[in-house]
Amino acid sequence: MSETAIRFHIHTALAPAPFAYPAKFRLGEGDDYVKYGHVALPEGRRGGDPHWTPQIITQTWYQAETGRIPISGAGYGGHFAGPGFDAIWLDMSEIVRPTRDGIHGREYISTTVDLGRRLPHLEFDSTGCLISQPPPLLQIPIPVLFNPVPMPIPGRGVQLAVARAAATLGTFALVPPSDWDEDLAPYADHIAPLLSPTDDLHAAWVQAARLVEVEADDENELLALRERVKAINPQAIVSLRLPLTPASPQRVERLVQAGAGLIHLYADDMGYEHEGDRFLTAALRAVHERLVEASLRDVVTLVVSGGIAAAEHMPKSIVCGADVVGIDFILLVALGCALWADVRHPCPVEHGKIDPQWGAQRIVNLVAAWRDQLLEVLGAMGMREVRRLRGELGRTIFYEEEEKGFRALFPRSANQQGANLQITNRQIGKSRGEEEGEVEGDLRWPTELILATAEQARTGRPPTSELEYRIGRSGGGFDRLRFIFELDEDSHNTQHATRITHHASRTTDVDLSLELNRRGDDRPCLRIPHPWYGAGMSFGSVSLNTMLARARAAQMWDSFTSTGEGGYPDELTPYAEHIITQVATGLFGVREETIQRAPIIEFKYAQGAKPGLGGHLLGSKVTPAVAAMREAVVGCSLFSPFPFHSVYSVEDHKKHVDWIKTVNPRALISVKVSTPTDVDMVAVGSYYAGAHIVHLDGTYGGTGAAPEIAKKNIAMPIEYAISKVHRFLEAEGIRDEIVVVASGGVRTAYDVAKAIALGADGCVIGTAELVALGCMRLGTCEKDKGCPFGITTTDPELSKLIDPQEGGRRIANLYASWRIQLADILRRLGLRSVRELRGRTDLLVYPE
Repeated sequence: MSETAIRFHIHTALAPAPFAYPAKFRLGEGDDYVKYGHVALPEGRRGGDPHWTPQIITQTWYQAETGRIPISGAGYGGHFAGPGFDAIWLDMSEIVRPTRDGIHGREYISTTVDLGRRLPHLEFDSTGCLISQPPPLLQIPIPVLFNPVPMPIPGRGVQLAVARAAATLGTFALVPPSDWDEDLAPYADHIAPLLSPTDDLHAAWVQAARLVEVEADDENELLALRERVKAINPQAIVSLRLPLTPASPQRVERLVQAGAGLIHLYADDMGYEHEGDRFLTAALRAVHERLVEASLRDVVTLVVSGGIAAAEHMPKSIVCGADVVGIDFILLVALGCALWADVRHPCPVEHGKIDPQWGAQRIVNLVAAWRDQLLEVLGAMGMREVRRLRGELGRTIFYEEEEKGFRALFPRSANQQGANLQITNRQIGKSRGEEEGEVEGDLRWPTELILATAEQARTGRPPTSELEYRIGRSGGGFDRLRFIFELDEDSHNTQHATRITHHASRTTDVDLSLELNRRGDDRPCLRIPHPWYGAGMSFGSVSLNTMLARARAAQMWDSFTSTGEGGYPDELTPYAEHIITQVATGLFGVREETIQRAPIIEFKYAQGAKPGLGGHLLGSKVTPAVAAMREAVVGCSLFSPFPFHSVYSVEDHKKHVDWIKTVNPRALISVKVSTPTDVDMVAVGSYYAGAHIVHLDGTYGGTGAAPEIAKKNIAMPIEYAISKVHRFLEAEGIRDEIVVVASGGVRTAYDVAKAIALGADGCVIGTAELVALGCMRLGTCEKDKGCPFGITTTDPELSKLIDPQEGGRRIANLYASWRIQLADILRRLGLRSVRELRGRTDLLVYPE
């Protein structure tokens, strides 16, 4: 049946492990898996390696057991970037594209791929009749093949589980003759023999196979073996299997010219090429680009395997040139193995037999969750089918390339200043092993930074303890950059904090204010006393008391805070002059009277923590009060579409802005967007649509709930986006007519100052306010009652833990401390106004 006749659906079912998992990870109450940036193993033990991490192991167990996408709150807490797959961010589309949403059933997105050789073009005779003979193709509904079981396992349970799962999913399991037995015969249609020249090619199971894969020591022998198989089984699609090496581009080109239509390139189990040092993605790009140059790419199907360990590895492999990925070790992890994550506890699967039906369900669940995450990626990128993703390098953000351009912004680096100015490991966030996380908090919000922020919330002053209060431990972005004066300072924070505290009364000798309307129109010229205000946090995502605390702090500082997309509770009305109301894609709680009372209205096109996806509120948090506000059903999960279904162009975007300007003639308009590769064009479009403020929200921001694949892998970090937008607006001659504010990883006064030096006018602050209220970054915001501190909860009793008056005072205190620090930074740089800091990358240093 054709893919258009019926939607492909994978039936999942709970499949808990009937044994204790073979690794004792540090999982808090309610945790389903180890979150990025958290300590993985108790008692300070280490486990895993840079590729097969505890995060990957535990997320795989969760997906195999439930079939669900890993979702958590609080934002991404891991490293800024890393090697291999962690050096790639996938792009997303924003504002000017039709909606694509395959995950919630609004639109069908195809994940079907073809296996086999395709015609480069069609030929017709003089009468217009087709004379080309299309070669045979196999279709599989997901771009995944199962490699052979990669290590000896007792019994036949694993082989049967893999074969059964392949049949259920409609894909193929590669099986060498040594693993074949008649018990696999029921799944023969989905078994692909993996043969060498010495194997029996005349075996019945080989002659009946629809897909056969062959491997040999050299190209001639490989092609000869292919011809032998074709002679015996003419209907079979034959795949050529060869290692991924530095010579692969030339070798693959020759094989394709010789008629090969399906080639399987395999890396090692860590994802690196054989006989070389490149990671799979770089080596694969070289093959893909070589075939493109030779005009051969569209005739051949490329399969790549080796180190494919997580859902995001599939689209990242495809975007680098693959059509299909092969998986192997992750199949054993799905069955309950921990590989080498914790060698103290033997794996029951490696030492005993398993139930094939249970094992097949675990594998099916995992692939279902991976496919759902692939749909999230395709939807975010605006694509209808996975085949469109292949080789979309222009829609991909590569860390090495972006970091090179980012580094070039700074005329000086630490190693150019002399040996005496080399910063310490502690200063760039590497005081402990990079693979380690935090017991409380994470790498972006390490324990010290959380405690230092809490100290500032208590005292209203920079910390006088030895706690690090300026940076985190992510190893990149804001955590790497330094102001030039910092390299001359003692790294001991106490002396610095004590010195600037003496100047606390001198914040008036520099201008910290931010003007929010620079268009010169008839709208109010709003000005806030410092260059930041509160980010959107919706009712349902956070408690009402949390919203009230934030509103009180905004009122105390004559600034603003945003409602988020969950509506405008009546309890906020006394603070109306300090409340930004948000109009998001779901239009939850959007009412004319709340728009009319707001001094600023914010269109949320996208959110950095889930770029390309709509809002996400799980059913357990949709209480009667939340449901009434959002006009929804109690207990039902709520998903905002992406993007606005009424906006497919800049002209449509302008109509939205004009609509709000008509409803509220005195309001300023802010447009909140995330950070795709063309974020500079999005900013210009928002300017011409009539916005006063462009709000850039980077990919490492906080959230009430988001899929892990979105928080970590889609769109660029805010540090890259700020300078890109700033410079483009300058080139267009409109930079001084629009306010650019940044969020998504802004945690400290130093982050605010660095964002402005990169080109922003100010920042929008979210998580830092919650840390001031007591947040410890547990990442459980999305669950049931939310966090145990009453911050991200909808439970009426639990929310009482936040006292709005005290909470407002704590947030206001934090900002008093930030004002002291920002004033000191300006003073140290010889500046009299925060406006003089904008775009001054010459005042920043990039430590090597």
